[in-house]
Amino acid sequence: MVKHDIYEDIKKQIIQEKLLPGQWLVERDLCEKYGLSRTPIREILWRLCADGLLFRESNRGFTVRRLSLEQIIEVFQMREAVEGMAARLACSKGGETFRSTVREIKSKLEKINIDKDAAGGVYLGRRLHTIIVETAGNGLMFETCERLNNLTILTSLITRKSPTIEKASREAHVRIVHALLEQDDAGSEQAMRDHLRTTCRNLVEQFYPGMLNGSFQKER
Repeated sequence: MVKHDIYEDIKKQIIQEKLLPGQWLVERDLCEKYGLSRTPIREILWRLCADGLLFRESNRGFTVRRLSLEQIIEVFQMREAVEGMAARLACSKGGETFRSTVREIKSKLEKINIDKDAAGGVYLGRRLHTIIVETAGNGLMFETCERLNNLTILTSLITRKSPTIEKASREAHVRIVHALLEQDDAGSEQAMRDHLRTTCRNLVEQFYPGMLNGSFQKER
């Protein structure tokens, strides 16, 4: 396997939770598994670290990154700012191809059983977010979202453990689609902001009870 394939394989294992947050990655074991020497394996691990999926502890090695509560809130705050504007731009720039795609996503969201397929709900939600950012047509915004993507994956590993959160997200995604199809740019932005803020609040309430603060006060 080439280095890119090994990078993608390790990333896939993190996404599928075959490698769990806090789990150590042993270089010697990876060398044996992938048939490479320590230098290229370490380059791959450093790349995963730079992309936010791994954390390196001095003199000990690499672990799958475990986000702190503060980092989770920061990810959602950043996404709210960037993806809220992306929804506004996509609403005004998107043509019939874009609207046809979001209609298709909406149809699948309305049919999916979150209790049985939470991961499928996460996939459809990520597809909607991705098409919105792509359609926004802002290069810097796209690059920012690309850098946030791996951290978003780590938060999704938490939320998909909760059917309650994913059901709320599914309904929020449908509201976003409605606003996009009505070509309501202000409504699209607000629906996206509300969705991300509510998801963050629900995540904290369920997995970090008693730790809510002023970060979630609704904007007026």
